[in-house]
Amino acid sequence: MKATFKRPKSAKEWLSFSLIIFVILLGSWPVIPIFNKEVIVFGMPLIMTWSVFIIFLTTFIMWLINRIGGVK
Repeated sequence: MKATFKRPKSAKEWLSFSLIIFVILLGSWPVIPIFNKEVIVFGMPLIMTWSVFIIFLTTFIMWLINRIGGVK
């Protein structure tokens, strides 16, 4: 099977793509050291609280993308 990449064409598709890239960047190296501190938030270390936030944010963004573009 040939792997291809479909580029976004419409404004909705570019917005969806941008939201996904934004969430990926929030969970990557430049941001993680900011939250790698010995601080307890809601009974968890700050880095674990950030990880839980990323999971909920990802779920919300996927829901939002589904509402923006729908299923094709």
